[in-house]
Amino acid sequence: MIACPLPNIFERFPDNQARAAVAERRVADVAVAGTVADEPTFFVGRHTHARHETFDIVTPHGLHLRVVDNVSLAPPVPVHAGDTIVVAGQLIPTSQGAIVHDTHHCPGPGWHRGGYIEWNGKRYA
Repeated sequence: MIACPLPNIFERFPDNQARAAVAERRVADVAVAGTVADEPTFFVGRHTHARHETFDIVTPHGLHLRVVDNVSLAPPVPVHAGDTIVVAGQLIPTSQGAIVHDTHHCPGPGWHRGGYIEWNGKRYA
Protein backbone atom coordinates (compact mmCIF):
# COMPACT_ATOMS: atom_id res chain seq x y z
CA MET A 1 0.00 0.00 0.00
CA ILE A 2 1.36 3.43 -0.96
CA ALA A 3 0.53 6.32 1.34
CA CYS A 4 -0.75 9.43 -0.35
CA PRO A 5 0.73 12.57 1.15
CA LEU A 6 -1.74 15.09 2.47
CA PRO A 7 -1.87 18.28 0.42
CA ASN A 8 0.19 21.03 1.95
CA ILE A 9 -1.46 23.94 3.69
CA PHE A 10 -1.03 26.25 0.68
CA GLU A 11 -2.82 23.74 -1.56
CA ARG A 12 -5.66 23.30 0.95
CA PHE A 13 -6.08 27.06 1.50
CA PRO A 14 -5.04 28.78 -1.76
CA ASP A 15 -5.03 32.56 -2.14
CA ASN A 16 -7.03 32.73 -5.39
CA GLN A 17 -10.24 34.02 -3.73
CA ALA A 18 -8.34 36.62 -1.74
CA ARG A 19 -6.39 37.80 -4.79
CA ALA A 20 -9.62 38.09 -6.82
CA ALA A 21 -11.37 40.07 -4.08
CA VAL A 22 -8.45 42.50 -3.80
CA ALA A 23 -8.23 42.92 -7.59
CA GLU A 24 -12.00 43.56 -7.79
CA ARG A 25 -11.93 45.77 -4.64
CA ARG A 26 -14.74 43.79 -3.00
CA VAL A 27 -15.37 42.47 0.49
CA ALA A 28 -15.22 38.66 0.70
CA ASP A 29 -15.14 35.80 3.17
CA VAL A 30 -11.82 34.00 2.77
CA ALA A 31 -9.77 31.18 4.24
CA VAL A 32 -6.17 31.56 3.12
CA ALA A 33 -2.74 30.26 4.11
CA GLY A 34 0.23 32.55 4.44
CA THR A 35 3.55 33.16 6.11
CA VAL A 36 3.65 35.56 9.04
CA ALA A 37 5.74 38.57 7.99
CA ASP A 38 6.16 40.40 11.31
CA GLU A 39 5.69 40.04 15.04
CA PRO A 40 2.17 40.75 16.39
CA THR A 41 1.40 44.11 17.93
CA PHE A 42 -1.57 44.92 20.17
CA PHE A 43 -3.99 47.84 20.29
CA VAL A 44 -7.43 48.80 21.61
CA GLY A 45 -10.05 49.28 18.88
CA ARG A 46 -11.43 52.80 18.40
CA HIS A 47 -15.00 51.57 17.87
CA THR A 48 -15.14 48.36 19.87
CA HIS A 49 -12.80 49.39 22.71
CA ALA A 50 -11.68 45.75 22.59
CA ARG A 51 -8.09 44.52 22.61
CA HIS A 52 -6.80 43.36 19.21
CA GLU A 53 -3.63 41.85 17.82
CA THR A 54 -2.42 42.59 14.33
CA PHE A 55 0.26 41.15 12.08
CA ASP A 56 0.91 40.75 8.38
CA ILE A 57 0.96 37.57 6.32
CA VAL A 58 2.21 37.00 2.79
CA THR A 59 0.61 34.38 0.54
CA PRO A 60 2.56 32.23 -1.97
CA HIS A 61 1.63 34.64 -4.79
CA GLY A 62 2.94 37.65 -2.86
CA LEU A 63 -0.38 39.04 -1.59
CA HIS A 64 0.15 41.01 1.63
CA LEU A 65 -2.71 40.82 4.12
CA ARG A 66 -2.99 42.60 7.47
CA VAL A 67 -4.64 40.28 10.02
CA VAL A 68 -6.67 42.06 12.73
CA ASP A 69 -7.77 39.65 15.47
CA ASN A 70 -10.08 40.64 18.34
CA VAL A 71 -8.39 39.01 21.34
CA SER A 72 -11.28 39.99 23.59
CA LEU A 73 -13.31 37.33 21.73
CA ALA A 74 -10.59 34.79 20.89
CA PRO A 75 -7.25 34.06 22.55
CA PRO A 76 -4.15 35.72 21.11
CA VAL A 77 -2.22 33.56 18.68
CA PRO A 78 1.47 33.28 19.66
CA VAL A 79 2.78 33.52 16.10
CA HIS A 80 6.20 34.73 15.04
CA ALA A 81 7.63 35.97 11.76
CA GLY A 82 8.21 32.99 9.47
CA ASP A 83 5.36 30.86 10.88
CA THR A 84 2.82 29.40 8.46
CA ILE A 85 -0.85 29.93 9.38
CA VAL A 86 -4.37 29.77 8.01
CA VAL A 87 -6.62 32.80 8.46
CA ALA A 88 -10.39 32.68 7.92
CA GLY A 89 -12.43 35.84 8.14
CA GLN A 90 -13.75 38.80 6.22
CA LEU A 91 -11.34 40.40 3.73
CA ILE A 92 -11.69 44.14 3.17
CA PRO A 93 -9.60 45.78 0.43
CA THR A 94 -7.70 48.92 1.45
CA SER A 95 -5.46 51.39 -0.34
CA GLN A 96 -2.44 49.41 0.94
CA GLY A 97 -3.78 45.92 0.07
CA ALA A 98 -6.33 44.31 2.38
CA ILE A 99 -7.14 43.44 5.95
CA VAL A 100 -8.69 40.22 7.20
CA HIS A 101 -10.77 40.63 10.35
CA ASP A 102 -13.60 38.75 12.09
CA THR A 103 -11.08 35.97 12.70
CA HIS A 104 -12.94 34.90 15.85
CA HIS A 105 -16.10 32.94 16.66
CA CYS A 106 -19.45 34.61 15.98
CA PRO A 107 -20.48 36.10 19.34
CA GLY A 108 -24.20 36.28 18.54
CA PRO A 109 -27.01 37.36 16.23
CA GLY A 110 -26.30 40.36 14.05
CA TRP A 111 -22.57 39.65 13.84
CA HIS A 112 -20.63 38.62 10.79
CA ARG A 113 -20.04 34.90 10.26
CA GLY A 114 -17.30 33.64 12.55
CA GLY A 115 -13.73 32.96 11.47
CA TYR A 116 -10.55 31.51 12.93
CA ILE A 117 -6.77 31.37 12.83
CA GLU A 118 -4.98 28.01 12.67
CA TRP A 119 -1.39 27.77 13.87
CA ASN A 120 0.68 24.71 14.79
CA GLY A 121 -2.33 22.38 14.58
CA LYS A 122 -4.52 24.48 16.89
CA ARG A 123 -7.57 26.53 15.91
CA TYR A 124 -8.06 29.90 17.61
CA ALA A 125 -11.64 31.14 17.27
